[in-house]
Amino acid sequence: MIEKIIVFGGGTSGWLTAAYLTNNLPEQVKICLIEDSKKGPIGVGEGTQPATASFLYECGLQPHEWMPASNATFKHGVKLEGWNDEPYFVDNDDPINYLATPDLFANKHFADKSYKEFLDWYPAYQLAENNISPKLTKDLDCNFNTGPEGFGAVHFDAYKIIDCIKKLILNRITYVDTEIVDIRSDVNGISFLKDKEGTIYEADLYIDCTGFESLLLENELKEEFISFKTWLPNDSAVALQTQYTDPKTECHPYTKATAMNAGWRWTIPVYDRIGNGYVYSSNFITPEEAEKELRDALGEYDAPAKHLKMKCGTHQRVAVKNVLAVGLSAGFVEPLEATGITFTTSIVRAFVHFIQMSQGNWSDEVKDAINQSYYGLNIEILSFIFAHYFFSNKKDTMYWQAIRNKTLKDLPDDCINIISTYYPYPKPIMFLTRQSMFSSVQWWSMIHAGGGYIDAEKNTPEEDMYLKYFIESKQKQTDLCKATFPNHYEFLQSWYEGK
Repeated sequence: MIEKIIVFGGGTSGWLTAAYLTNNLPEQVKICLIEDSKKGPIGVGEGTQPATASFLYECGLQPHEWMPASNATFKHGVKLEGWNDEPYFVDNDDPINYLATPDLFANKHFADKSYKEFLDWYPAYQLAENNISPKLTKDLDCNFNTGPEGFGAVHFDAYKIIDCIKKLILNRITYVDTEIVDIRSDVNGISFLKDKEGTIYEADLYIDCTGFESLLLENELKEEFISFKTWLPNDSAVALQTQYTDPKTECHPYTKATAMNAGWRWTIPVYDRIGNGYVYSSNFITPEEAEKELRDALGEYDAPAKHLKMKCGTHQRVAVKNVLAVGLSAGFVEPLEATGITFTTSIVRAFVHFIQMSQGNWSDEVKDAINQSYYGLNIEILSFIFAHYFFSNKKDTMYWQAIRNKTLKDLPDDCINIISTYYPYPKPIMFLTRQSMFSSVQWWSMIHAGGGYIDAEKNTPEEDMYLKYFIESKQKQTDLCKATFPNHYEFLQSWYEGK
């Protein structure tokens, strides 16, 4: 029976974990968070998936509180530029953005047409490209939702979201700001942690939120790390911030991912600034060259740059003995599609779910269920991210030539099975679990942009009639939304500053 949990490590993963456990486990389960606050979060990407907002709500945080406090902006999806001849867009799979899954026939209609023709209709892209806020007021949105459930994917300041969480839970947990200098283990897992003052910290379960170091799972328990570098070569990033010159146009409600010589560049606007970064492979470019390419692309030569090394891959297991790894200490694919925070929210939700089902017992069955769930998430994300590169037609540098030389057969069998669901054409019937992160909508958009759908089936006359109804209905809804809803930045300004 779990009675005390130590969350070892702060950062975004540590504080999100502590908040969720505090709000979703019985009060008698004591939560202690131990961190060395001098380290701080990585906090450079700041993009999220739609499930993050509902996770925060389940932590006890209302969007009316954390949105303005973290300088959050809305995110309709990801716009990818330079990966193919035309830009393409992967939406957040919100109701207003439903493209057409196989049962709606629109994929057949657009498959043999240019991707630009598809974008000219695509509701999510039209709202994003025209900088349309998904909200009319704090409670009314374009999906006809009211209240907290109307909040989906966002960009936010990682440091400030942590501050929001601290205000919520600091008086409900034991918080220790110290440097751990000794970790001891035995056949049952971690025995204790010791800080530089000699204080001993013990618990029934230790949650490893120590980032890429993975001090408990990998360093102490020696759990095997499986690198993804064979399939995804990016291992480094350089980030810097820029200021707005025209926020009404630059504060766009989407993440931008722009192809670069040895990787890609993110553009993530939060309310008071723009986050920028270059994700690259050190096999093809040095940190100095990457920083110069990023600065030249932005025209920014004064802002300080932050260099990072990424450890892309996963561990064989994340729930081992009396340790559960969460966030970067468990695994990481790469920043494309903003899946980093999802590794935290998914595994913490799974942990609470299985612990509640087992009445608080940290059994082998619970650990196996968590490990299986986490493996599935990793394989799905690896497949989806790899497909971005595989279906790109960019090949003007050594990096892109090397990455384009890989084939689907190079992937693990489980990845091949996932991609076969959508390519060479989406299956008419497919099984997606509740934990699936990417839908047929998002796969279809990405593969079509890369020219993957060539020999599409034709619609029947009845399907064409339905298709006309579907497309015209969505077009009218999109036009009404563009005419009714405000500019993204102006809406946030009226909310956050009362202007």
